[in-house]
Amino acid sequence: MLVTTALHQIEHHRGNDPRTAAAGRMWSRRSTEYPDCLIARVEGELDAVGLDDFRVLLGRCRHDGCRVVVLDLRATTFLCIRAASALSGAKSDAWRHGVELRLVSGRHDIERALQITGARHQFRYFPTLHAALTG
Repeated sequence: MLVTTALHQIEHHRGNDPRTAAAGRMWSRRSTEYPDCLIARVEGELDAVGLDDFRVLLGRCRHDGCRVVVLDLRATTFLCIRAASALSGAKSDAWRHGVELRLVSGRHDIERALQITGARHQFRYFPTLHAALTG
């Protein structure tokens, strides 16, 4: 198969909107064990294509009425520098709205992107989702 044919099929599958693929890999739900907590998860690559959807996800979480939002990046395989930088603003914005944003990353390359942007020092380290939920 030619590369151009493959790219055309991908665009056709996405409905000519490159954000469609990224949007399906982000979700949030209220914790059943800890009802004051919301879990937001990003799976796969979080690159420039998914950045707007990522910001929307963070904004929705902030307005959900939960006291704590845990961003689960354990299934994230790539975090672009702009998304890592966006976490700094999201942390401050959440705090202003009375919401604590916590982070679970788990992967060295994700941690590295957070360190490079200076976002890592704004978040307490949680090794597991359970640890982040219990705070």
